[in-house]
Amino acid sequence: MVTLYTALVRTVTGNDQHPHTIFLFSVQNVIFCGQYLFWKQEKGYTMSSAVYLRTLGYIATIILHVGNMLLMGAPKPKEAADDVRLQIFASLQARYLTVWTFTLQVIFAISGLMCDCLTLKNSKTKGYRLPKYLKGFRDTLFAAIIWPSVLVVSTTFWPLFYYDRSLVFPEFLDKVVTSQSNHVMHTIIVPLAVWEVLFQPRTTPKSHLRNVLHIFFHFGLYLAVLFYTFIEKDLWLYPILDKIYGTVYFYVFIGAVFVNSLLFYSLQWPITEIFWGKTKKTMKKKN
Repeated sequence: MVTLYTALVRTVTGNDQHPHTIFLFSVQNVIFCGQYLFWKQEKGYTMSSAVYLRTLGYIATIILHVGNMLLMGAPKPKEAADDVRLQIFASLQARYLTVWTFTLQVIFAISGLMCDCLTLKNSKTKGYRLPKYLKGFRDTLFAAIIWPSVLVVSTTFWPLFYYDRSLVFPEFLDKVVTSQSNHVMHTIIVPLAVWEVLFQPRTTPKSHLRNVLHIFFHFGLYLAVLFYTFIEKDLWLYPILDKIYGTVYFYVFIGAVFVNSLLFYSLQWPITEIFWGKTKKTMKKKN
């Protein structure tokens, strides 16, 4: 299973493990699919055609993240197992925003897969509509949580990593987190989200209030986890917070995360309009 997973990751990321190369490789393929989508629209493309491409994205998401969990959970060498720093990391792993993000991305992929399976199963049923709460859960989870989170995680992690990796990913973590795992968690999450935007027809909501409230609840809850961990363990999950705590930069950093989450949330709608705004009136919507 691990061998199959590793082969898949190498296929997705290529031989060069540099994140810029991986990200550009992934985006290049996503853009190619977008160009293909436009071409198909001109040829009388239907929504049912997008179902299969979405399903491919959901399956890839589940395989990559679940495979990564299994890889990271595999038995470690004695040297790593005896490292106190890694023991602390393992005990607090569920509290990292990255883990929250890829876990929610798996949950979203499962819900999306369920929706598409129902769509295909009832494709011959005239006027079929997805269950209201299932569709609402899928759409809200992506728009308000997944899309802002993957961009916040990726755009925060990599600049800090290259400026001074000890601020977010100290070198001792290399003993338990491989380069492939790191890229699945911090790089590939973005193209997977872009794939959804490309192949899931949506319209801009009339009101963004509910989604914005979900964003504030999600990141507010995570902020509470950060402070709870600091109070309970007397440490910050991210070394950068330890360095800037007690200064104005601590509040600037926290505020920037919230501002960026709102900016990234807003960014998805112009992108959606580019791919779906001109075609929503002419394409038969089945999802």
